[in-house]
Amino acid sequence: MGRTYPLNHWYAIATSAELTDRPLARMICNIPLVMFRDKDGAVAVLEDICPHRKAPLSSGFVVDGAIECGYHGAQFDAQGRCIHIPSQDVIPPRGMTVTRFPALERHDMIFAWIGDDKRATPDGIPDIWSANTDPGWTAVHGYHHVKANYLLVLDNLADLTHLAFVHRSTIGASGRTGWFNNPLRVAIDGDTVRTSRTMRDISPSGFMLMTGRFAPTDRIDRFQTSDFFAPAFFTVVLGGEPAGTQEEMQRPHHIVLNSVTPETEETSHYFWSVCRTAALGDQHITDEMYRLTRLAFDEDADMLERQQQAIRTDRSGRPLMNFQGDQGGAAMRKVIARLIEAETEEQAA
Repeated sequence: MGRTYPLNHWYAIATSAELTDRPLARMICNIPLVMFRDKDGAVAVLEDICPHRKAPLSSGFVVDGAIECGYHGAQFDAQGRCIHIPSQDVIPPRGMTVTRFPALERHDMIFAWIGDDKRATPDGIPDIWSANTDPGWTAVHGYHHVKANYLLVLDNLADLTHLAFVHRSTIGASGRTGWFNNPLRVAIDGDTVRTSRTMRDISPSGFMLMTGRFAPTDRIDRFQTSDFFAPAFFTVVLGGEPAGTQEEMQRPHHIVLNSVTPETEETSHYFWSVCRTAALGDQHITDEMYRLTRLAFDEDADMLERQQQAIRTDRSGRPLMNFQGDQGGAAMRKVIARLIEAETEEQAA
């Protein structure tokens, strides 16, 4: 199988809270990276290997804004330049540099550009994470390491009909017919895919009941809009209005923010936030929303890892089949395939 992800893009690689006074190692797109903060507090991202004896730099320390190899003490600045070798005064003019990757930090998330650094521009990151730090929202955050290809995780986000089955005992326990009896609308705009569904005259979701916006006996029209931003960002906006009162969503009840980053061809980093606009100061609701979200994503991870194992041992060689609910996911995969093909053709030219 060839590479399933484009390289000339930004990927989420960590949360700000993860980056402490120690180096942080993470494999991204089959490249071992190490992160640390320089003297000014800015994020630096280097390849996680010391050119001296190929030891991982992440096994060392951060010293005055530089990273010090834990094997023989060579130090490298945020640009990957060797600035100190304890055992000698002269730094070799060649060979003692480490590959640097452009990095940005926004809304408590850290991003790295994995491809050609000359093409990295700050506006390449979709501004989906602002609700993390906006006082008009209350957010819970999490991370899952998923032993499955990142496309499988994106498929899971693109087709929410799985809620009725994977989450039948948790967040998908009610409203099953709403997912199947209402058409999915798909719109493609460049590298963005939007899917939306309106579910009329159904019961409120568990999250909507939790915040007290609706009562268990209420009937609502539920609105859902999902946006995929290539190569690996996904938002799901959900809202509800009293049944029969509105044609469109007036204000979101909560939004799910997702970044799915390839680690290898069979493993992924999944960063998520769930942000709500109701009952902002209620810590009990915040704790319960975190618990239920983590439980649901644990269920997703379990299914995805079983799916990856089945794909690994599948002898048929047949491609994945698509149902009607896969329209958004199929469009998403076409966008990604086009980006990879363009990179491949450019490299061959």
